Amino acid sequence: MQTHPRRGWRGCLSSMLMCGLLASSARAQDQQAPLVPESFALNKAAAAAINAQWLTDAERSAMRVFHGVWDDRDLTTMALKATVALNAWDFDNPALVDAGVPAEIRAEARLRAGDLQQAIDLLQSARTNMAARIRAEAFEGLGQIEAADKAVDEPVKSLLQSKIADAGELTEAVRAMFIRARIQGQPGRDFQSMMNLLGRAHQEIDRLYWPAMLAEAELLMDKDNPREAIGALHDTLSMNPRCAQAWYQLGRAALERFDFDSAGLAVDALHRLNRQHPLADLLNAESRLIQDDPESAQQVLTPLLKRLPKLRPALALNAATQAFFYQESAMKAALDHYDELSPGSAQAYYEVGRHLSMNRQYGVAAQMLEEAVRRQPAWPDPQIELGLMELQSGRDDRALSALKTVVKLDPFNKRASNSLFLLEELAKDKQIESEHFIVRYQPGVDQVLADMMLPQLEKIHATVSHRFGYEPPQKTVIELAPDHARFSVRITGMPFVETIAACTGPVIAMEVPKEGAPSKHLGLFDWPRVLQHEYTHTITLGQTRNRIPHWLTEAAAVSMEPAPRSYDTCLLLARAWREKSLFNLDEIKWAFVRPKKPTDRAQAYAQGHWMVEYMNERFGDSALPRLLEHYFNGEREQQAIPNALGISRAQFYKDFLVWAGTQVHSWGLAATPTLEQLTDELRWADEEKALAMAASQKARLDVIVDGLAGQVGQPGSGRRQAITADRWPPIVRPPVEITDQQLAQWIEKYPNHPDLLELQIHRRLKQSGEALDENSIAMLEQYARLRPIDPFPHKALATMWLASDTPAKAIEHLEFLDIREDKKPVYAVKLTELYQQAGDLAKALAKATRAVQINPYSAPNRELAATVALQSQHYDVARQHIQALTLLEPDRPQHAKRLAAIDKLIADHGG
Repeated sequence: MQTHPRRGWRGCLSSMLMCGLLASSARAQDQQAPLVPESFALNKAAAAAINAQWLTDAERSAMRVFHGVWDDRDLTTMALKATVALNAWDFDNPALVDAGVPAEIRAEARLRAGDLQQAIDLLQSARTNMAARIRAEAFEGLGQIEAADKAVDEPVKSLLQSKIADAGELTEAVRAMFIRARIQGQPGRDFQSMMNLLGRAHQEIDRLYWPAMLAEAELLMDKDNPREAIGALHDTLSMNPRCAQAWYQLGRAALERFDFDSAGLAVDALHRLNRQHPLADLLNAESRLIQDDPESAQQVLTPLLKRLPKLRPALALNAATQAFFYQESAMKAALDHYDELSPGSAQAYYEVGRHLSMNRQYGVAAQMLEEAVRRQPAWPDPQIELGLMELQSGRDDRALSALKTVVKLDPFNKRASNSLFLLEELAKDKQIESEHFIVRYQPGVDQVLADMMLPQLEKIHATVSHRFGYEPPQKTVIELAPDHARFSVRITGMPFVETIAACTGPVIAMEVPKEGAPSKHLGLFDWPRVLQHEYTHTITLGQTRNRIPHWLTEAAAVSMEPAPRSYDTCLLLARAWREKSLFNLDEIKWAFVRPKKPTDRAQAYAQGHWMVEYMNERFGDSALPRLLEHYFNGEREQQAIPNALGISRAQFYKDFLVWAGTQVHSWGLAATPTLEQLTDELRWADEEKALAMAASQKARLDVIVDGLAGQVGQPGSGRRQAITADRWPPIVRPPVEITDQQLAQWIEKYPNHPDLLELQIHRRLKQSGEALDENSIAMLEQYARLRPIDPFPHKALATMWLASDTPAKAIEHLEFLDIREDKKPVYAVKLTELYQQAGDLAKALAKATRAVQINPYSAPNRELAATVALQSQHYDVARQHIQALTLLEPDRPQHAKRLAAIDKLIADHGG
């Protein structure tokens, strides 16, 4: 029983205390507050109530325990000690077996520990609503559904027939009603009544009664309404900062959003209550499982189940963990063990199905969820997961059927109703097909993009399927979302998704590339490049039965993008190589899901691609498909890489680092000495002045010694060595001026140093106003050879040649820039014009098509493409662009006339 001292006196508190001090409730601030703060301050009204002068010491201690601000001096009775132990899930605490402690508290402890029959036995003579609710939960867990239904009869009848005046009894009666709704298959019928009754408990009867707020949050979480649930949980924790169940629910909410850092904060809060808090272990294990790390999840679950072998949530998670090892017999054994304890329960099958669905193991997930539905057809959760899984796997008819059933069963579930609305909207979309693809789009202007996609998609299929030697067994569905809002709804519930496109295997959702308000559109992009990346996911997921590690599927997808590595990416990788901060094979997967630095995720994408590039170069193009075959057979990475490549993971990484160094040198990003070392030589040329400055700044002179050991150092070197790293903070480098004379001296000494040459070019261009001259051109061309990845010299040379009498010389530099550009068609448009002028209409049409691909909704781009297509006598292509113009500019009648003219031209020429 949740005890709450001196409820009677609360009615005497003034409305100012009850209302005014609650005006800044956490619920009102939930939009600003982080999902999981590190801690909560006690609400001012609760603090005022605890400090009320008329309380006795015993009453004040009971209040402090109730509101989670107790210390050991407050634990004056066994009942208070038991309350604290129950919150900490410290089931071995002697207070939880003390006969003087209310039976409800002792039974709740046994219920949570999984000793369900003991919980029932302890309550034989108890007649409170809390006792009835505990009995019902225990009977339900034992598979005795009729007994569970009967157990909640009395509290529900009393709730419906009389107005309960006690906040605790009212809250427990609502919890009993919640159980009845679940087992009778009417979870939506009483939702609003339950919410109203809980609101009455904590708003009318007792504004400080946080268990009612917690029950409200749990009810909202069940309806997949996390925004309001999180607000209610914040309110709960402002009334009881130590409430373990509220911290746990906040952690669950964070995991629903794949916010693993926030979930970790909830784990930390639970550990402050109990270093071995079972709820912390459950959160930790589930977090690791969602991140596709069953080995680590198992390390958490094994000792937890050793301590609490009947803990049902841990047993269900254990079954899901076994499923992630792709060992069907182990998964079945774990499910059978759960059945021994809870015959006929759907819970374990639901947990296994839910996690396998997130892991894209759609076939087995469907079997698990269908079994959960069979076992408990009135429970909405398995049906919701089944419907959402079918939606992600592209079987919209099955998803529609499942979600319609759920929404009838529980119309208040947000996730189900939103997904059903999306499916009904998708049913209105138009659809076009080719041999390997189905493209769906919203009727209207998005047709201009859809009409040009199928030929390009078939080229993508030929390229990617040939590379990996695999074809999907069904057509891949490409869903074009008309705006970011619909795209976001489409991918809700999937981890590791991109911002403009996401692959769930047989379905690829993509936002249309369009300019507009940031709240509606994320801007232009090269959609063939994006879809070649996403379709590689479709191939590698299918080729491995969705068992490919996340880092490798991203690496493979990036490796298939039809563009060179960007300069910024090269700089990122080169810096990581120089600083020895490249990820090893264990670290790289965490960089995707638990990045420690803002650059970690970008580095993980780039480095994964780099490692695949190395794999291809050293082990041949067949190496990657061979590796994928091992994942198909159920091998985890620790076995798959050695078996496929013939060397250990550690040796692979060691050899990769050596190869990476040669790459960095070839990029021109490993010049020695570095510019920093050269400027240090100037900065610390006067040794005595350097020592004085370093001492005044408390700078680390070991940096100076390392940088200048062979340059300065005969006299005084002993003094420099004496100033050691552990005595001084990091060095502060004062600014230093590099004169033109000094730069010239360095270049004479290091004539092929790209950093020095780049600095010299920038100075020259600034002085000349970027005017074209032979020396500038020669310097830019030399820099381009020394650092072949940098777009800077090509931009400068393109600008110069375009302003000259020979603009065609800009073409090679514009081509360098265009192939690396994925957000603007500016280079493609200029190249179209230059190729037109040169009479090379084939290349002009290719560039005009690329410009349209990046911005398919641009009328000028369509005009240009149509013109070039007509000039090159590609009348069908010209017609496509003119047809698009009729949709883009419906108020211009000339487009319809041109469409009729091109149709006649096609007819005259026989197509």
